[in-house]
Amino acid sequence: MLSGFEINVKFFQPFNLFNVTLKTLNNNIMRKLLFSSLLLAFSSMFILTSCSDDDDDQPAPAAPKSLTQTVADDARFSILVDALTRTGLDATLNAEGTYTVFAPTNEAFTALLGDLQLADLDALEAALTTAGLRDVLLYHVLGVTAKASDVSTGYYSTASANSAGNNLSLYAEVGSDVVLNDVATVTQVDITASNGVAHVIDAVILPLSVHGLVALNRDYTSLGAALSLADGNLDEVLAGNAGRYTVFAPNNAAFDDLVAATPGVNNLAELVSAIGTDGLAQVLLYHVVAGDVLAGDLNTGNVNTLAENMGTALTFFVNINGASVSIIDNNADTDDATVTGTDAIGTNGALHFVNAVLLPQ
Repeated sequence: MLSGFEINVKFFQPFNLFNVTLKTLNNNIMRKLLFSSLLLAFSSMFILTSCSDDDDDQPAPAAPKSLTQTVADDARFSILVDALTRTGLDATLNAEGTYTVFAPTNEAFTALLGDLQLADLDALEAALTTAGLRDVLLYHVLGVTAKASDVSTGYYSTASANSAGNNLSLYAEVGSDVVLNDVATVTQVDITASNGVAHVIDAVILPLSVHGLVALNRDYTSLGAALSLADGNLDEVLAGNAGRYTVFAPNNAAFDDLVAATPGVNNLAELVSAIGTDGLAQVLLYHVVAGDVLAGDLNTGNVNTLAENMGTALTFFVNINGASVSIIDNNADTDDATVTGTDAIGTNGALHFVNAVLLPQ
């Protein structure tokens, strides 16, 4: 209350209309009150208008860039971008689609060039041919979007194909780090693009043979050891490109079961001593079929293996019952083997996985 004055103010909504009754108020004071009210009103209008204008001036969020644009904007990938451009894959990864790219850094390419004793990317392209370089790059690409949370230990089909036209597999080991083919560690994950996602890796990964793929898997170390011990250098045969092979690979538990079922045998070394390295080779060749036989190629019936008896190929029987596939060997005392996984594809053939060792007799 101002001394010497009586003020009665009434407000009406939605507009502030007021009625002021003044006993004693000279014109100068009234003008000051009206000026203050108008100044306050205009100030409020200015503040609201300014806030609204500020909101209107906010830039729209930038549209996500393609995978090609994303790596091109990052100096760490200049060699990768050069390689993509040489092979035409820059256009592929710039177009609409769904991809995952494991992106090697410049340091990764430099290390590869050093290992191969090549001077630069020109020399690498000359050594591999442009088509070969393209295949290596496609081996770093998946045809789906796989974020870090989607990746678990196992085989993944890439966009690169072998000479039979089947998409090559890489192997991811997931622990404290994610490691690809036992050579490349993922150092940064989930770089999002409009057509997929990129993960940064510290080495270039190269396609592997069927032997190379099975050797990476910790659940199949017994098979790897057996291949190296058997007659015929079977590990080298399945690692080479002289032939094409399909391997039905028994896991470690399958070898443990065979050891337990063999009298007087306590481990793989004793099993090899009991049946001989030639007998071991016969057992292992009984798991190998000539050519590229994918899961979709399997039918119920006998399948010829590379194991022979007096020049005649030994066979096992494939039984398909709906989604279940089992293999029946020539030993009546053993249980049927169940196919637990299919179509890990190497440069020289295919891998399927079984839970029992197949015995030729």
